[in-house]
Amino acid sequence: MGKVQHISVPSKVLLQKARKIVPPMLEKFHKGQQGRIAVIGGSLDYTGAPYFSAMASARLGCDMSHVICESSAATVIKSYSPNLMVHPILPSSNSVKDPKSIDAPSLASPIISMLSRLHALVIGPGLGRDGVTLQVVKEVMKEARSRSIPFVLDADGLLLVTENPDLVKGYKNCILTPNVNEFSRLAQALKIDVPSLAQISSDDEGDKTSKEAEACEKLSNALGGVTIIQKGPHDVISNGNTSIINDIQGGLKRSGGQGDTLTGSLGTLLGWRAVYHDGLWDSGEQENLKEAQSKEEIQSELESNKRMSPTTSLLLIAWAGSAITRECSRRAFKAKGRSMQASDLTDEVHESFLDLIGEPEGSKVPHL
Repeated sequence: MGKVQHISVPSKVLLQKARKIVPPMLEKFHKGQQGRIAVIGGSLDYTGAPYFSAMASARLGCDMSHVICESSAATVIKSYSPNLMVHPILPSSNSVKDPKSIDAPSLASPIISMLSRLHALVIGPGLGRDGVTLQVVKEVMKEARSRSIPFVLDADGLLLVTENPDLVKGYKNCILTPNVNEFSRLAQALKIDVPSLAQISSDDEGDKTSKEAEACEKLSNALGGVTIIQKGPHDVISNGNTSIINDIQGGLKRSGGQGDTLTGSLGTLLGWRAVYHDGLWDSGEQENLKEAQSKEEIQSELESNKRMSPTTSLLLIAWAGSAITRECSRRAFKAKGRSMQASDLTDEVHESFLDLIGEPEGSKVPHL
């Protein structure tokens, strides 16, 4: 781990464990093994969000970062960076003859044909609310779920869950990243009685943290145990069974686009998690043939040299993505103050990763 001094001891333990999921940089690896990620989003009105998400994914270290967007957004997103692979294959009402009568599975087929080449999806940045687009994305989500391809949902991707919770209910391979308003809408849609942020804010710090975790656990359980990152002054990460509070300091500016750094970082971490469980390299951990079920078992895996089960690793990478984003925000705010923008977070992704987690042992990287 790097030089960051403002980290609590429990957070340092989690960061050290997170390093186990990072693939070392080895000469034997070929292109794509360090992560193939696609952001599904980008519409006529919203081109920045998918760019920031895909760039965070690339800057964190995935090998291949794709953007699957609506045709009107493609040229604009391509102009932002030649490093991204941009695919204008996301249909909208403007690109079909009869928006009221479509064959959504057929329209989704070009995107679905890419799934076998991807480790993870990020769904929602700049997606918009076009009816045709949302129907197609539903088909992609269903297919990704049937193939156990992990995905992250944010923004209008969360709207799909609000309208149809069964899209993710019980799927233990996805992460939802709602802000305060999105969390409330999800809770209302699922008829979950949770206190508002204003109500919780009136409590003292201990009670406030406890109630935030309880609310996040309730929503997770209503969705069958999906992992949720409830964004706020501090982030709450829960799978309905175990909750972790992220106490790493962030910046004070809440500029638009910060959540895109989170989703992109999570995309790469999901890709790394996939190759970790595929055994692409020797992590140096003791073999662990048992899936963690209880809080105690998850805690044991996080604190020991045991190889993590998928339940534990998903919770950990959700926390690690939150940690990296908060550190990016802290560093960017320190440098730019109230002028900070989303692009300033993008510039901090790599150094934040190095300072918080660091390269794993065996990586063949230059010492800068």
